[in-house]
Amino acid sequence: MRVKDIKVAKKLSVDGLIKLIKTANNFESDIMIRGTHFTIDAKSIIGMVTVLRGGIDVTIITKGDDEEEALRAIVKLLV
Repeated sequence: MRVKDIKVAKKLSVDGLIKLIKTANNFESDIMIRGTHFTIDAKSIIGMVTVLRGGIDVTIITKGDDEEEALRAIVKLLV
């Protein structure tokens, strides 16, 4: 399992959110994004649209065979 705390620096547009979700779905690993009052699956469009916005602190958690690559790809899209 890989864990990384980050501040979401980018204000993601709808296109940016779709890109993030598609990127997450390219990986076999489970990818969760945890904030103060939520935990969402990065592969879920409903969860992502509901809570993810710029300027918040989150923890990215990846678990699976390609967890390191998944973590790097998701972090790259958010910071």
